[in-house]
Amino acid sequence: MAISDTTMAGKICLVTGATAGIGEVTARELARRGATVVVVGRSQERCEATVEAIRRDTGNDAVEFLRADLSSQEEVRRLAKEFLDRHDRLDVLINNAGALFATRRESVDGIEMTFALNHLAYFLLTNLLLDTIKASAPARIVNIASDAHEMVKDFDFDDPQGRSRYRRLGADGQSKLAIARYTFLAPFAHPALVQYAQSKLANLLFTYELAGRLEGTGVTVNAVHPGFVATNFTAGNGLFGWFMRRWASLLAMSPENGAKTSIYLATSPEVDGVTGQYFAKQKPIASSPASRDESAARRLWQLSEELTGLSASRKDDAGDEHRGTRPGR
Repeated sequence: MAISDTTMAGKICLVTGATAGIGEVTARELARRGATVVVVGRSQERCEATVEAIRRDTGNDAVEFLRADLSSQEEVRRLAKEFLDRHDRLDVLINNAGALFATRRESVDGIEMTFALNHLAYFLLTNLLLDTIKASAPARIVNIASDAHEMVKDFDFDDPQGRSRYRRLGADGQSKLAIARYTFLAPFAHPALVQYAQSKLANLLFTYELAGRLEGTGVTVNAVHPGFVATNFTAGNGLFGWFMRRWASLLAMSPENGAKTSIYLATSPEVDGVTGQYFAKQKPIASSPASRDESAARRLWQLSEELTGLSASRKDDAGDEHRGTRPGR
């Protein structure tokens, strides 16, 4: 099969969480439009299989992968370095990787996994690639968010890592009886889902703050609610994950439909110059008042810098501004 659509020819796109679900569909459709696509996934085997399938389905051989567990900041930094070693531009960055964890877990950095993967990975990877993205302008950043952010009235700065929330599942946050009770009697009050909602609110606060910081650079930043999509998103979460997947099988849309807005924001000339917006069904919509809290967005940015070490690196670099070495800005 030869590429028939060349609207993205010459563009370099990086898609995280691209070995399944809407990330895989997005990567495939970008490749179908002629882009050079870098697939990011956690599993070497799944990365290899995804790249092979996309090349076969689209006729585009300019599809490659980088393997990284994005819950690890060391691996995020390695990913950014490996990408920059291969490519000198980045036209489209799609932050798509994410998960929900039914019991409280911590990353290798000692950070609650939902917050580490769903928000800090977006924040750190984007900042590490930002100089290259700006140099590639006009360029686009697309952050996959969710209407789940509306479940919480504000971002919990007192407990961003959900320690108090997960205590409802017992002292160790893993009581099987408590998990079963939440799963069947109050699934939307489950600590894991509330923590997920917090991370999705963080995605929007990050998107709006970054859009403001990039004003005038030619780089646009927008967020997406893909809809309720039937994927293996909650796999590995025991009873709660099983319940969510059964529910999704009845009500959710396909990954192909869920990916439409991400693809639209990455490729369409209709959104040239459009930034700082929240989209669903390929239209800008209003997000919650909490997501538009500018002081919360600035506070979250500062917290994210501290948790990723970016604030320290900027202080170390402050004396080198005359050499133009302000990384991550």
